[in-house]
Amino acid sequence: MTADVCRALRKFLCSPCGLLNLVYITATASMILLLHLLHLDSRLKALVPVMEKNHRAMKYILTFDTLKPPVAPPSSPPTFQTLSVQLRKSKRPDVCNSCFLHKYAYILDNDEICNVEKGKEGVTLLILISTTHKNADRRKALRETWLTSAISNTGDVRYAFLLGSTSDSADQIALETESATYRDIIQEDFIDSYNNLTLKTVMAFKWASTKCKHAKFFMKTDDDMFVNLNALKYTVKKNNLVLQNSIGGYCNLTREPIRSNRSKWSVTYEEYPHDLYPPYCSGTGYVTSLSVAEKVYQISKNIPFIYLEDVYVSLCMSRLGLNVTHITSFHADLQKIGCVYKSENLVTSHRLTPKMLRSVWNLKDCA
Repeated sequence: MTADVCRALRKFLCSPCGLLNLVYITATASMILLLHLLHLDSRLKALVPVMEKNHRAMKYILTFDTLKPPVAPPSSPPTFQTLSVQLRKSKRPDVCNSCFLHKYAYILDNDEICNVEKGKEGVTLLILISTTHKNADRRKALRETWLTSAISNTGDVRYAFLLGSTSDSADQIALETESATYRDIIQEDFIDSYNNLTLKTVMAFKWASTKCKHAKFFMKTDDDMFVNLNALKYTVKKNNLVLQNSIGGYCNLTREPIRSNRSKWSVTYEEYPHDLYPPYCSGTGYVTSLSVAEKVYQISKNIPFIYLEDVYVSLCMSRLGLNVTHITSFHADLQKIGCVYKSENLVTSHRLTPKMLRSVWNLKDCA
């Protein structure tokens, strides 16, 4: 029987038809194996961003032991790299017990910014501007345009630029020189990065609450913004009562978290395990009363970190039972350059280059 099978197999392989069939079978098997390997490789590559995203999510999850809340050391960013293995699948809780203490030291602090001489006008509005070391040209443009009337920091409007730390010694020396010249720089010793913008925002609320508590109103904005100070003063006066229990600006009443790894603002379920954010105002520019700013800073220690700074503020507001108010003159995008920039219909506009800021500032015939 075995001999017969061998003879039949030999005859089949020696025939032209048999050889062709063997080649076809071999090629087909090779192709199937290759496709399988390629599919496996693509799946592995697709997992890379997901793994990176999950790593970032877990990087920011705190250890929420209410008896022994963890406190990050003052000189380190909130990377929380000492997570236990058991917490790798934990979801971010809504509240905690003093898990997010802002204990970063000041590297530069021009705390005389809000000083008021006896007999002089008090501080109506404090504006704190988020910036980075590389954006000296933007800070210069702001000082030469819409901050002109506040440049001395002696009137009813005061301002300062906010930064974290840098490992670039040349950038730090340049910043210290700039601070000595203009006396308008505030710097803390957390690492200045996009993922640490929440730290910079909490820093703003902290500084306003502790170094300028006698101011009536507080605004947080960015260094690529145009702010119409006259329109802003008009707006806070008009919305005085509302802003005693609210933050006003360009506010989204409802917004779903972005889960796609391709988005700059993506958030995993571990970072935020809910289907909707609370109502929040764009971090490009918002205003509130000092009493609200103080409350936000005080509650922030009990609100776990999330890297989206405008969402983080809304989580604090929601916990406090306070509201956000959409004000139509606040804009989170670039408005067409024209005389509207000189009117009460525009308080903020976003994404202006230094050249554009100067063009807006020098507009004529806009009476």
